[in-house]
Amino acid sequence: MPLPNHRLIHPRFEAHHRPVSEAAMTVQGRLLRPSETGVRDPETGVTTWPDPALIYEGRARIRANSGSQQVQAERIVAVGGYLLILPADSPVPHVRDVWVVDECDGDLSLLGARLRVVDVPRSGLSWQRNVGCDIEEPINRRG
Repeated sequence: MPLPNHRLIHPRFEAHHRPVSEAAMTVQGRLLRPSETGVRDPETGVTTWPDPALIYEGRARIRANSGSQQVQAERIVAVGGYLLILPADSPVPHVRDVWVVDECDGDLSLLGARLRVVDVPRSGLSWQRNVGCDIEEPINRRG
């Protein structure tokens, strides 16, 4: 319990921790927002999708979440996933946005990886923006 007339968290807590978090961001990439609507050609039956919109381009950090188990539809399933950590002042991603890894100082197997946003938690303290992602599976958008 804090003392009366005292804050439990220092008023400059976020300002102090943001540069520390951003200094650890070793991945360069792009946050893209795919279009939800395409144009279908009735002659060929092919749907054409516009290029995704660029929402943010810059530094980030990626952390693999250790595998866990959850109950879904009354079944136990293994859940993997990644935590994408963006600067606190970056735009808020939407579920289904895609992070594309362009450069990485650490694990080179991440180059070119595409992470699909599955969770965008909010927080009262924000020295970084944490985003839940999974590896994007290819989507067949034909027909």
